[in-house]
Amino acid sequence: MSKYLLSFFLILQFLSPVFAQSVEGKIITAENKNLEFVTIKLIHDTTVLQYSSSDQNGNFTFNNLKEKSTYRLKLQHTGFADIDTTFISGHLKKMTFRMTEKVNTLKEVVVNGNKPLIERKVDRLVFNVQNSMVSLSGDAMDVLKFTPLVMAENDALSIIGKGSVTIMVNDKILRISGDDLTSYLRSIPSESIESIEVITVPPSKFSAAGNAGILNIKLKKIVNDFWSASARSIFTQTTHPTINLGAGFNYKKDRLSLYSSLNMTEGSVLFIEKPHIAYNTQDWNTISKKRSFSKYYNGRIQADYKVSEKLSVGAQAFLNDNRPHANDNTITNIMQKTGLLDSIINGNGSQNSTTNSLGLNFNSTYSLGKDGQEIVLDLDHYRSNFDNFRSFNSETFLPNGTPIQNNKWYSGNNGQNVFINTSFNLDVEQKIKMFDINYGINFSTSRNRNNLQSVATSRITDTIFNYSDEFEFKENIGSLFFSINTAISKKIDLKAGLRIENTTTEGISNTLVKKYENKYMKFFPTLYTSYKINEKNVFSLGYGRRIERPAFLAMNPFARYISKYYYTVGNPYLLPSFSHNIEMNYSNNSNLNLSLYTNFAKEQIAQTAIPYENSKMVVDTMQNFYDMSTVGFTAIYTLRKSNWLESSFVFNGYHRNIKQYDNKIVPDYNVNVIYLSLDNNFKVSKKITTQLSSFYYSPQITGIFRRSPRFNVNLNFRYKINEQWDLALFANDILKTQQGKLKAIVNSVQQTYDNYYDSRSIRLSISFRFGSMNINARQRNFISDKEKQRAY
Repeated sequence: MSKYLLSFFLILQFLSPVFAQSVEGKIITAENKNLEFVTIKLIHDTTVLQYSSSDQNGNFTFNNLKEKSTYRLKLQHTGFADIDTTFISGHLKKMTFRMTEKVNTLKEVVVNGNKPLIERKVDRLVFNVQNSMVSLSGDAMDVLKFTPLVMAENDALSIIGKGSVTIMVNDKILRISGDDLTSYLRSIPSESIESIEVITVPPSKFSAAGNAGILNIKLKKIVNDFWSASARSIFTQTTHPTINLGAGFNYKKDRLSLYSSLNMTEGSVLFIEKPHIAYNTQDWNTISKKRSFSKYYNGRIQADYKVSEKLSVGAQAFLNDNRPHANDNTITNIMQKTGLLDSIINGNGSQNSTTNSLGLNFNSTYSLGKDGQEIVLDLDHYRSNFDNFRSFNSETFLPNGTPIQNNKWYSGNNGQNVFINTSFNLDVEQKIKMFDINYGINFSTSRNRNNLQSVATSRITDTIFNYSDEFEFKENIGSLFFSINTAISKKIDLKAGLRIENTTTEGISNTLVKKYENKYMKFFPTLYTSYKINEKNVFSLGYGRRIERPAFLAMNPFARYISKYYYTVGNPYLLPSFSHNIEMNYSNNSNLNLSLYTNFAKEQIAQTAIPYENSKMVVDTMQNFYDMSTVGFTAIYTLRKSNWLESSFVFNGYHRNIKQYDNKIVPDYNVNVIYLSLDNNFKVSKKITTQLSSFYYSPQITGIFRRSPRFNVNLNFRYKINEQWDLALFANDILKTQQGKLKAIVNSVQQTYDNYYDSRSIRLSISFRFGSMNINARQRNFISDKEKQRAY
């Protein structure tokens, strides 16, 4: 594989000079002193193609220009007069510009410069990536790790103090999860990202599902007569190696835009779990080691066509093929309360899975005029097939190693899952006088079918049980949404909205001959207001109601045995959980952002392993276990020291109260949590940047578990070899302290889990790009992606 990759990179390197022209410039003051940190825009017609900033020597460079084409350069720096000039590519290799200081009068005050690094808007926090050092190299996942309020553990994204999030690109929901999501985000170069919006209280136009919030990645606009290609290779070493390869291609000519990407990943990681279950009569100490192998491929192709100045149409397809497998070994020492070893259970398991999915999107946008007024229509279809087989065998031994008779166990679980979702979305943006109005409708229909079989024998020929079931779940959601936004005065903005969702569900177990139905209509209001004291000080207030629906597989009542003493079972009576979110925010000069928030959630769903004293059986299931209330405070401070240092400090503290429905199973919890993080970006030179980041989490509550303190230290190094080649080295969880232990008392039995999921890693990334590299296609995402994540 490596020789093919090397050949591919060499071919691209050979071809790239054919397509590129470059221009260099130097900026000085009237006193002939080098002027750094000048913002330079490269413009063709009326479109900004690339951004740059002068270095400490006043130098800047633009590459990959079309030969013999006319371009504009616009130079801006606070306190200096702007320069706006034109040139023809290929005629000049280096230009010198002299910028003069402005003399301001009381009648005219001119402010120039970049957007602030962080902006507080009425309903979201905006991280302007294009003005940050993190845009110099890397990908979308690297940028998200540096984004304020965002936490990334093992490439799983969440909002600090809240939980997992929804990912969007250019306002379109993207909820492919796991390795598919990571691979997709790795395919987006950081320099193509304009900003990232952290929406902790989403407005009514977005689905009400999910209690944590939304991360919206805004990409730079594509320009005409443009194409670019990219390739990357990422090698990750945890306990075992993993390699990721990817390639992308963008093209726009006249009315047609194309985007495509291909990704593949092969490798493995190690999972170590150490559960300790303290029964009244015995202690069960287990160590389980599982090596999980990944082998998946995905591709995406998108086409957009501008029919007229007002109408554009587009289509997109996403194909995924995933074939993971795993092998595990489990040893359980059963200890008497006196400390003597009673017996040993030795088990071995294997798992093989196949997943393939296809997503299709058809869309149309009709412009109603200026200021973003438009009608957007989306039609989505998604289908996935998931086949899984797990086998497990175990035998019990005496302390001296002698097998205990009639204590062998052989089990197998075979499952097929087919998920189909179709959705329709109509979204209208209008401006009527002083009001910005947004309204629309959405309809989504989902069907999930499970065919499951579970077999267990004491010997190869003696059957203990042989169960099978076919479970079909259907869900239809119809939604109406409306919002209105207006500036009441120069200082006060107000935005209010309402989303109405009508849901019908039906679950049928054909083997058990049972039917489960649920119907409900719910209202999800949102309200935002902001008060601008002056240009540097802004207050804002937001409220929203949210819903969290259970995963489809979690409602299948069929029991699946993992081992002789452990099985999982779904709960068809699971109800959706609801939450109310209130936030009050303050922003000072975009360097300091403060937030006071509270969350009230009812009928929260939690996964719980319930141990039973007499049988020593552990039943893993989902239930609506508790109500939860949270009150918290967040402070974000951003420091920019000239153009060589960029630091972000985050403090989050909250109090959480969990009230259980059944204290006999799980007790109530009260906890105070503190989270601290510090991210530092250093620009060592024009080509070299480094990042040192760390976080600390005090003891917290995760579901029904108490989690011990944990912290993390990461070190990243990036080297921009030239305009085509980037090299990066990432060291994650250097001290191997990211995990933390879990502890809970369930059914009067104490459980402790000391798990490790291969979080410490070294990652080497090399990428190659040519063409117009500083922008990317505005990728469209699937409206139905919310339901994909609930299929498994």
